[in-house]
Amino acid sequence: MKRKGIAALVLSLIMMMSVFTACSSSPKTIEEYINSDNEAQQQVQDAADAAGLNVEFSGNDVIYTFDISTIDGVTEEVGKSDIMIDQLGSALSSQSSTFVGLCGQLEDESKIEGVQIVITYTYGDEVLVTKTFNSSGEVE
Repeated sequence: MKRKGIAALVLSLIMMMSVFTACSSSPKTIEEYINSDNEAQQQVQDAADAAGLNVEFSGNDVIYTFDISTIDGVTEEVGKSDIMIDQLGSALSSQSSTFVGLCGQLEDESKIEGVQIVITYTYGDEVLVTKTFNSSGEVE
């Protein structure tokens, strides 16, 4: 379950990077770029929808939210358990180098510095785990 969500995040970011390479304008933030390009918006949204994720852009933050309550068989008791929360956090930390690398690639491709990837797991409206990554590493 958690690996599928992480793989979906990586896939949607790679798709977004391919859109950046086609962009000839010079946006100052990731949010400006996405808001100025309907094709980029649609590609990112399609990838996020296919993965069951919500994606938002705020300044240079690419924010992914995955609601684990939408996964069949994950009850509130299981989803909010300390074991699940620890596993989700550990999975994100173990993928840190992937997200750090993607931040660097997004910066290189877009020529926009300071890109961050924010990944949040929720159960309904309750935040379970959130981690932020930039091209220097995991942000505390």
